[in-house]
Amino acid sequence: MEISEARRSISQADMLRLLQEARQWLEQPAGRMLLQAECSAQRELLPNCFGQHLVQYGLAPGLLAPEVKVLRHCWHLDMLSQGESIAVDEACWPFAPQALDVVVLHHGLDFSLSPRALLREASQAVRAGGHLLIFGFNPMSTWGWQHYFGRSWFGEAGFVSPARLVDWLELLGFAVEKRIDGCYRPPLASSTWLQRLDFMESLGQRRCLPGGGFYCLLARRQMLGITPQRERGRVFPALTMPPLAAGSRRAHKREGR
Repeated sequence: MEISEARRSISQADMLRLLQEARQWLEQPAGRMLLQAECSAQRELLPNCFGQHLVQYGLAPGLLAPEVKVLRHCWHLDMLSQGESIAVDEACWPFAPQALDVVVLHHGLDFSLSPRALLREASQAVRAGGHLLIFGFNPMSTWGWQHYFGRSWFGEAGFVSPARLVDWLELLGFAVEKRIDGCYRPPLASSTWLQRLDFMESLGQRRCLPGGGFYCLLARRQMLGITPQRERGRVFPALTMPPLAAGSRRAHKREGR
């Protein structure tokens, strides 16, 4: 059984504009609250992942900056060419099949022309026993209200429900190992009101309520039958080596790639 294709009715140019607007919003009080909570979630989940090669794709390129020492090599993919990120098409990554140990999709599905195509591309790059760490906006939350009422970039982003995402992951051979929810306060522009509503965060975390503004799923690729052996050192296919940052190129030279 395969995941059927479906593309959103939004152009590539509009998607890039939407992504830029959302990144600017991350600098506002609610955006900083979101990143702080998500950094806490990834600090809790990432130590459960093992291997050498990690790739992050999505909204905040610097989300994993404090945690890059968990795995040896870390690349950032982006629809926009910014900083040391590797600019890629969301459905055409430059990695060999089953070459990666961990792929982090930081709201990548929320800002995608075809979320299922992106998820399939990411899953194909993960080795058997490797992990997908996926952040998404929860449509069944106060943040989802902003989406349904069409306010700012929230109205254009594609909120994928965690239940639907779990179904997609199962079809791709992944099993969800853990889920974390966060940001139970609404995404208000006022830092004062966010502080006053801090009790909502405490209540939601204490009772593990499912209505947080974001969810994070840690899913592991199942090892069924004979596990294909990854060719040693083969992360990038021949002749498709992307432009890596200087530090990453030196690391590859040391390993003879």
